[in-house]
Amino acid sequence: MGSQEITPRRTILLTEGSSISARQVLYGLGARHTIDIVDPAPLCQCRFSRYVRRWYRCPVFSREPESYLSFLFERLRAEHYDVLLPTHEQVFLLAHFRDELQQYTGVALSDPEAMDRLMSKARFIRLLDELGLPYPPTEVVRDRAEMLRPRGFPFYVKLAYSTAGEGVRFVRDADRLRQIADEFESAGWLDGRAEILLQTPATGNKRAVTAVFQHGNLVASHCVQSKAIGVGGSGMAEVSVAHPEVTEPLRLVGLHLAWHGAICLEYFYDPAGRGVQFIECNPRLAQASNAWLSGVNLGEQLVQVSLGRKVAPLAPGHIGVHSHEGFMILMARALEGAGRGRLLAEIGRAWLRRGMYRDSQDELTRPRDDRLSFLPYLGISLLLLARPRAAQWLITRTVKNYSLHQAAVQSIRELRPVQEVFHGPAHPTAVPAVPGEASDVVNVRDS
Repeated sequence: MGSQEITPRRTILLTEGSSISARQVLYGLGARHTIDIVDPAPLCQCRFSRYVRRWYRCPVFSREPESYLSFLFERLRAEHYDVLLPTHEQVFLLAHFRDELQQYTGVALSDPEAMDRLMSKARFIRLLDELGLPYPPTEVVRDRAEMLRPRGFPFYVKLAYSTAGEGVRFVRDADRLRQIADEFESAGWLDGRAEILLQTPATGNKRAVTAVFQHGNLVASHCVQSKAIGVGGSGMAEVSVAHPEVTEPLRLVGLHLAWHGAICLEYFYDPAGRGVQFIECNPRLAQASNAWLSGVNLGEQLVQVSLGRKVAPLAPGHIGVHSHEGFMILMARALEGAGRGRLLAEIGRAWLRRGMYRDSQDELTRPRDDRLSFLPYLGISLLLLARPRAAQWLITRTVKNYSLHQAAVQSIRELRPVQEVFHGPAHPTAVPAVPGEASDVVNVRDS
């Protein structure tokens, strides 16, 4: 196994700055490279970091994919970036234009067909079936009659395309299933075209393995087990684990698709029962903070792959490294109905390092590394203490900046060639990372 060497400082553009994934990437890359971000939100959390040089306000990629793409090409023409690093669902859009993007910058993306096989929950299940890999009992339906057909409870209803649990519903009985059928029918998702999964809950401990591939070859991986589940079913506290049993399935998926870039497989592990059961896949970087704290810099490895350098596989990281997502735990508590008293108690446990915080490092708020990272934690804490019910509003408002939904998938597939999308040179407005500071860029465009 190889290890990462000190590399020249590069300029990197992140495709958004609102998500947890984007924040996590900063710590592994910020001290090594110069980072800019594009994002629709003026107060996206990555603006509050000493590792971010500039923020550029862009359209919401899922709502206006053509405008977002045009904006991105304008940015790449206006300034040289060594690497474009997709941090969330923008990978689906960018995969359709990877050849054109590679004319401007280094980027690690698989082809659109491979991307869709992992992005679509329905197609991913069929891929697992094709490769003989285990998953919970799952049925794919397309209309109301199929959805309401008698079957055993409980199970999850999942849209083929959704982000952060937006398209996932848990069903305990027939009444709840009818409510979901009404909701989905009203949204136009039961028209016979969209695929909807009905999936039996997996058993055991929830885990995730994140990897970087170079043209089908596995060059880095890191596995975590969730200690607590938070917003959208994601882990909000986790510990690094060694699980060789998932390495070969992971390698098999990457080799089969000739995968180029990052991938995260989510699964449950029940050592006394069903063993490993894969549930879904994110074709992008995840768990980057825990990996970095464990000694595996997935972000840096992805940068080197994006640059086209031949890289050696990274050695495994340390086992038993505990980490948590501080302000996301507060959000989860507020969504559960916690009032100010419970939220203050949670903040107290975090500061006193008790419970799940004992021997655990915050993945998002790290003032010793990045003093500005305390500002999102402070702002979210004050908002939730003033109005705990604001949690759902805040999550919905944030997730829309990077989520991929059913309608957006079709819009992206129907996009015109990039030569028609791009309308000529322009210079997007540059704004310093922290609101209120002066910008050193003089070329201005309304955004």
